[in-house]
Amino acid sequence: MQRLSLDTGILRVRNLAAMKAFWVDMLRLPVLVETDSAVTFELGMDTRGHTQVFMLLADEQADTPRHLTLEVTDREFPIFCEHLRQRGAHLFQSEDSSAPGCGWRILCCNAPEGHRLIIIGIDPTRCAPSSPIFAMPRQ
Repeated sequence: MQRLSLDTGILRVRNLAAMKAFWVDMLRLPVLVETDSAVTFELGMDTRGHTQVFMLLADEQADTPRHLTLEVTDREFPIFCEHLRQRGAHLFQSEDSSAPGCGWRILCCNAPEGHRLIIIGIDPTRCAPSSPIFAMPRQ
């Protein structure tokens, strides 16, 4: 899994225990570090082999609700889809995409404190060849 949101990887929350339970139950994220006032989760590795993390901080001045977007691989998406749909997430298939010729699969669900979790992945079965050479019939 890879964090995609351009927002910071830190979320200030009022109820740290409830938010931790959500991230562990919904995404099965491993906890790297936990204290009384913070929890750091491992999201996965990026293409350069760097560990991507997400942190929850307990704070009376919690962040205003926002959309938290995570991108998963084609291999991971079916696993997340089944698990999250059993917990009330909704699946959407894009009609069009900003990636020419590709279709996005999108899972959406509500998170505690008014946040919205969005899991996205490209559906390679709906991606057009990226080069006109591949679109031409072979002779």
